[in-house]
Amino acid sequence: MHSLYVDSTSGLVIGLLDSKFKWIEYADTNEKKPSEVIHFEIYNLVQKYKLDLKDMNFFFSAGPGSYTGMRLGEGIAQILAWDEKKVYSFHHFDVPELIGIDKGYWVTNAFKGQVFIYNWDKKSGFADKELVNSADFKIIDPELGYTLSADIKDFCHLKTTKELIKNSSEKIFSIVLNMKLREPPYYFRTLEEEFK
Repeated sequence: MHSLYVDSTSGLVIGLLDSKFKWIEYADTNEKKPSEVIHFEIYNLVQKYKLDLKDMNFFFSAGPGSYTGMRLGEGIAQILAWDEKKVYSFHHFDVPELIGIDKGYWVTNAFKGQVFIYNWDKKSGFADKELVNSADFKIIDPELGYTLSADIKDFCHLKTTKELIKNSSEKIFSIVLNMKLREPPYYFRTLEEEFK
């Protein structure tokens, strides 16, 4: 069974995986307006490999990322789910833990002058999410740090979860499938805070 992966949280990543979750095709388009190309990209990939949507799994990144980008991916995920397709989703900040990294932090720009940080330590059972002012944030230990994408200049020297997904697809997607993960979109702020 083939699987489609879509990540529109920051730009657009779209890929096709085989039954063992190895990439058949993977494209990080760096598209600034994914809404203009996402349907075209999905259609072309499905047509290129002559796939039937009813025989596929669908994986989406549920954030965090840009509000509009996440709504785009989640909207497609919901339509597929309503049509009783097999839809799964996960958060970028959970990716290191999914592949067995027991301690670290995940950080990204949360816009509006803020940085989002997720810290975890499985040994102690600690996990914490917080928003801090960008000016107050300093990277303490880059060896433990992850971020969404190397395109974010403040965090370009950290490991990226986009690369982990690209390079560890077999492990990540099999775990997400086995756990039947369907995480809701993760927004940095409540909708009231986002749009006030």
